[in-house]
Amino acid sequence: MSQSRRGRPRSAAVHEAILDATRTLLLESGYRGLSMDKVAAIAGVAVQTVYRRWPSKAPLVAEAVMQAYDQSDFTLPDTGDTVADLTTWMCAYAETGSSPENVALIRSLTAAAAEDLRDRDTLYQQLTGRFHEAVSQRLRLGVSAGQIRDDADLDAAADALIGATLYRALSVTASARETTVRYRGVIDAVLHGISTS
Repeated sequence: MSQSRRGRPRSAAVHEAILDATRTLLLESGYRGLSMDKVAAIAGVAVQTVYRRWPSKAPLVAEAVMQAYDQSDFTLPDTGDTVADLTTWMCAYAETGSSPENVALIRSLTAAAAEDLRDRDTLYQQLTGRFHEAVSQRLRLGVSAGQIRDDADLDAAADALIGATLYRALSVTASARETTVRYRGVIDAVLHGISTS
């Protein structure tokens, strides 16, 4: 007689089912329409199972959204040309980030951050922290290469570039092409102000 195995495989499947249910609800009902009870029902688990993993819906939404974004490659290139690298990165982000599904997910994550200020720093780190660090690092390489002024406020420049992506997702419904054109303008405006040429 064989016994079913307990532990990680089932736990991982439950975890994925909960995250999938969360994304489904976010796309159907938005952040306000999502509840832990609804997530549990769609995932086919007890609500206590959801609460055991996430204390509230804000961190649950954060993980569900970031998992969706982790499936996209937003690696910042390093060709030696800071402007070209940031343009390539932002254009790739425009392609993915302007889809209606991803716009809805980003808006939900922003709502989660606004709702629970205790989770704000964690949500920031999950949403933009890694992108901010990658952009800042690329700008530092630009300083080393003599392409960016050494007295430039690189964190402010990174804030402006990443902030542009969030602004577009939160306030504008535009095609990837329109978003790419706007991002090119942002890159030109920001990097022109800090470049050495």
